[in-house]
Amino acid sequence: MKKKGPNRGGPVRGRRFSRRLSALSPGRRRQKAEKNQTALDPRIAERARRVKEKEESQAVKRAVWLLSAMTMVGVGIWLLHSPYLAVRKVVVTGEVVSTGSQRVAKDDLIAGAPMFRVDTESIREVVLSDPWVSAVEVKKEWPNTVSIAVEERYPVAWVLTGDGWRALSLDGVALDVNPQQVLPRITGLAGATLDPAHESIGPALDFVERLRPDLRLGAVIEIHGRQVTAEVAKRVVRLGRPADLEEKADVLVVLVDDYTDPGSVINLFSPLRPALYRPTPG
Repeated sequence: MKKKGPNRGGPVRGRRFSRRLSALSPGRRRQKAEKNQTALDPRIAERARRVKEKEESQAVKRAVWLLSAMTMVGVGIWLLHSPYLAVRKVVVTGEVVSTGSQRVAKDDLIAGAPMFRVDTESIREVVLSDPWVSAVEVKKEWPNTVSIAVEERYPVAWVLTGDGWRALSLDGVALDVNPQQVLPRITGLAGATLDPAHESIGPALDFVERLRPDLRLGAVIEIHGRQVTAEVAKRVVRLGRPADLEEKADVLVVLVDDYTDPGSVINLFSPLRPALYRPTPG
């Protein structure tokens, strides 16, 4: 039996190993890669060209969009500050006695101002500072008009207070009116003065306002404690506590027209059960 020597098949295996090593050498690998790349180059180049064109197109679109947006913003800012959108007309309705719109003009809050800078709340506060004004609505009417709708108070009755006679509106605001103006009068018992904050003054004003105009003018209301008495159309009316005075006023109109004569006494403590006391013949 022959022994295998250490170099058995050595030269053959050496040549095969050399060829494989040569095939895997950097130079050969680079040549092979360049050959494959040469085969793929047309497709890669075409794809790269398309990607580049797409990116360039998107960049142009973004630039155009940005330029358009900047142009629109610039035009908008110019329009907002231009004379085309400045206030040219102020329309005031409902203003008879009050002077709120004159105060607005004096404070230079509107005239010639750009519409977007007109502060409707500030204008409203200025107009409401007039005691004659009970409510106001300020609106912008584009492109260049501001409208001010005013609701005014009016005097309902003279109320005798520690500071003298004061003309009060229905919500109890003192108004500056001609002292000779004829209005119903509200006093304390036997012509005593009243605290303007007296809790019965509000209901008494409601009662007077509810009366028919021909009965209202000469009416006199006396408040004593929590009791209210009135003289209406030469009739004494005991109203009792200041509750349901509007309903009592409605009943009183009917009683004055159809059931009583001057000098009568009408008890309206309960408006559903009035009591009448006719004057005794002379």
